[in-house]
Amino acid sequence: MAARSRLLLLYACAVLAAISIIQATPLPHVDDCYLCRTCHTGKPPGRRLLARMSGGSAEPSWDLSAAAGGGSSESHSSSTSSAISGDAIASIAFSSGAGDTGRSLLAKAAKKPAKKEEQMYVPPGFKFNIMPMKDEIAAKSTKPNCTECYGCDTQIQPLQAAAATNQLGQNMKIEVGASPEWLFFADLPDTATTGRKAVLKVWCMPIDKVHGTFSWRCSNTAEGAKAVQFLLAQQKVMEECGLLDVTIKVWPGRVNAVVPKHGLHVWWDGLWMERAEGVSLNQLSYKRQRNFVAESLTTMLGPRLNHTRVVRAAIYDLLSSQCDRHAQNVFITEKGEIKLIDNLQALQFSWVNCAVDSIFLPGTQKNMIIRWGGNIVGKVRGAKARRSVNPMVVLDYRCYTPGGALGTNFDPQLKQCLKKLSGMTAKQIQLEYGFPYEWSANVLQMRAADLYHKGFEWTLRYGKPRSFKPKSYRQQPPCCNLTVPNPKSPVIQCGHEWKDHIEVPFGDPMGGGEWRRPYPDPGTYEGGTYVD
Repeated sequence: MAARSRLLLLYACAVLAAISIIQATPLPHVDDCYLCRTCHTGKPPGRRLLARMSGGSAEPSWDLSAAAGGGSSESHSSSTSSAISGDAIASIAFSSGAGDTGRSLLAKAAKKPAKKEEQMYVPPGFKFNIMPMKDEIAAKSTKPNCTECYGCDTQIQPLQAAAATNQLGQNMKIEVGASPEWLFFADLPDTATTGRKAVLKVWCMPIDKVHGTFSWRCSNTAEGAKAVQFLLAQQKVMEECGLLDVTIKVWPGRVNAVVPKHGLHVWWDGLWMERAEGVSLNQLSYKRQRNFVAESLTTMLGPRLNHTRVVRAAIYDLLSSQCDRHAQNVFITEKGEIKLIDNLQALQFSWVNCAVDSIFLPGTQKNMIIRWGGNIVGKVRGAKARRSVNPMVVLDYRCYTPGGALGTNFDPQLKQCLKKLSGMTAKQIQLEYGFPYEWSANVLQMRAADLYHKGFEWTLRYGKPRSFKPKSYRQQPPCCNLTVPNPKSPVIQCGHEWKDHIEVPFGDPMGGGEWRRPYPDPGTYEGGTYVD
């Protein structure tokens, strides 16, 4: 017994000694490390801290407003060969040699993009440091690797590394999307007390998401910066129109954190986004466990569904000419509250051949896909109707408006906003809200004018820009509630009489052109024409 006590005492002394050694080991600042395995937020109490040696990079290095005026590719700083301008964009590619540690830099001259007819506009003072500068990377590569450091502003975790969450008694895997940029969960200043985190998008990460290889290589840097500027301009419009309650807020900002396991210090800017609560409609709608369908799913999309949010989501997507509103880009909480995420593909900013496409807008292709399925809408040979109704069919604004129509019955704030936008020129809208290109402002002006003067339904059918005819469908009657006839089966049906007639327009539903497949076109009418 005495021997055991002595062993325990010796063990405790060894632990205390190890702790004292760790506490006595001074921590370097993250700016003075190349890689750092563990970075403390701020200054950890009870630890010795080495003075910060380098100046760091707290301020963004690229001033886009300074570069946008002349269209030249002169560097903003004498130590770099990269700058962003409206019609000439030079991006740097950095690559590690085979078998090295990733510290060697090889600069590659970037090809100039095809000259756009319209020069990009950047609002005065707008800055977004989308990637580190060449001299910053070179200086960073001379630093030592650190096991532990201090000075980070936040803690981040890659979305693809996040564990599946338990929502509504179901195992829900985190959806990371298809973009090449890295997405993280990031702590906010009040995370310790609220538990809330942000979602953070970072461009130009030197770590390959799939293979984990290391290479300082970044192309298309201007596209990311323009995307941030566009989202901020769109957000400014939607805030003025009173529609921000239906979507997440976004803001640009410096990151200053290390990637777990890799130890990479991210010190450039990222796009910070409010994290939507709940689960995506994609996760919710395709769960087919019997009890879940009969209880949770039909409840969230039934009695608990916030009808006002459904209507406002439809308005948001039509006003912004949203083209990427599929089920992964809509979140819903247990209380039936809806939030829209990922609003980039709007106002023909990127997808110039898309007019509008949203699960909330009857007659658009994504809406018809949730109604009939991708095989029928995509005109796959032999496609058949599904036995079960997709529960997202109840996200139909017509179910929650008097007489099934909105017309010009908008709330006062939105009506005033539409009136203002409809009375402005595209150039005035671009300059006031900060859109990179005037064509996006032009689309917004046309949508606002049509909504204000002719109403929601007319704009959805005939407002410009219009969808290609093979992607423009005749609206079918809405299904406004759901039922599960057999609780032992996951099959869902519409809860009332519902005449859903499957008919698709002539032409190629993918590209929007003529039908060229080696079997007869199942289309029966010319898209964009109506019988009522």
